Amino acid sequence: MLQTKYFLKIILTALLILLPVQAWAATVNKMRYSSSPTRVRIVLDTDEKVKYKDEKQGSSIVVNIDAAVAKEMSEKVKDPIIKSVVLKKDGRKASKLVVSLNKEQQYKVFALQQPNRIVLDIYRILVTKNTVNQGKGLQYTFWQDDMEGLPIQMHILEVAPNSDYKILPFSGAIDRNGRGRLLKAVNTLGAKAAVNASYFDTSGWIIGNLKIDGEWLGMEDKARSAFVIADGKPQIMKDLAYNGSVMLPALGVKLHVKGINRERIAEDVVIYTHYFGPSTRTNSFGCEVRIKDGKVAEISKAGNLRIDKNSVIVSAHGTNAKILEQLQIGDRASVQQTLGDTVADKAEVVLGAGPMLVEDGKRNVRSVSEQIAGDIAAYGRAPRTAIGVKKDGTVVILVADGRRTNSVGMTLDEVARYMIKLGAVSALNFDGGGSSEMVLNNKILNNPSDGNERAVSVGLGLFSKKN
Repeated sequence: MLQTKYFLKIILTALLILLPVQAWAATVNKMRYSSSPTRVRIVLDTDEKVKYKDEKQGSSIVVNIDAAVAKEMSEKVKDPIIKSVVLKKDGRKASKLVVSLNKEQQYKVFALQQPNRIVLDIYRILVTKNTVNQGKGLQYTFWQDDMEGLPIQMHILEVAPNSDYKILPFSGAIDRNGRGRLLKAVNTLGAKAAVNASYFDTSGWIIGNLKIDGEWLGMEDKARSAFVIADGKPQIMKDLAYNGSVMLPALGVKLHVKGINRERIAEDVVIYTHYFGPSTRTNSFGCEVRIKDGKVAEISKAGNLRIDKNSVIVSAHGTNAKILEQLQIGDRASVQQTLGDTVADKAEVVLGAGPMLVEDGKRNVRSVSEQIAGDIAAYGRAPRTAIGVKKDGTVVILVADGRRTNSVGMTLDEVARYMIKLGAVSALNFDGGGSSEMVLNNKILNNPSDGNERAVSVGLGLFSKKN
């Protein structure tokens, strides 16, 4: 019996000596690399999760790995930042990845699973995130990042709930509806900072719901998302669709409002406020009624009726104009307007755009449900402007440059991802492309993709609460 046990022990010992290292140690099975505009990535495939430790040795990066390698591996990396890449044995149960560089570079080492692998990213760009406190509850951050192998440059404003700044939309044309350069508007209005906001057409026609200080200035009957400030609380709200009516009790008629502060077109009913400018700029092919203190104060078929701050103008064309012509001075008349939500209806500020990007802290890009145009919702990357709100009420405003070698732009999904990284629990997309712009301290911070400022219809500014 003793002889048998002794014999078995000898056989087992011999087998253990003959078995390769991999039988009792984690192993590195393969080494590979890839190259992109922002980085060189070296990947080590392992058969299980392993520990590692990285260090700098001069201009070399060394990663010590608790995993064996059967034989030395090397990669001929054809890249100007790399001299050589070698994976060496480091005893029976360990290995060492040595990457020699032509000069020191930023790098990051991390592990991934399913399948198990160790990843070394060596950056050819400077990955940086610099924050400057602007005081009074406002801070600015410049963030240059490696976005999955592509370069992106972002400019970010964060406005604390207790800041000395109020957030308000304004017209690009400063004192009336229309388009204008953001920097000029900021300088004229005295804003600390601003970004572009709503969508618009070439005439300055605002595409989206817009309320400033509780006054309706633009409308959108499609159910879309908006940045809302109600009782001083900033939030992103979805499915806000404008529904407006002109009530004419004397005629027993209710006219459906089709536009606010925009050009009047065929069969239209448009409301004009002082925000539009001194007059309606309409022609004589219609009828216009001034409503003041709940009554008809003036009726005109000449067009281009004067606008003031104490009344609104209802301008109609076609069959709707024929109805207005039946009114008499003194008849009761009123305008009823709603977004289908009591909070939004009472809000001081409603700034509609879309789509929503983040909801309840998770990505939810609602391009389809909000019927966002294909050139905005397309998967291609573009300059972007977006706004988000953190759980504590901090407002985050982001402008990402695009269409440049040092900043490729973002898809809507990528904007959503970065908004979440910045801590936003809800976020909304604003107009982008050549319109994307951020101004701070009377200076344009980003690089508008048109090569210069594009005239925009609506901006969102930070104004001192003391003014």
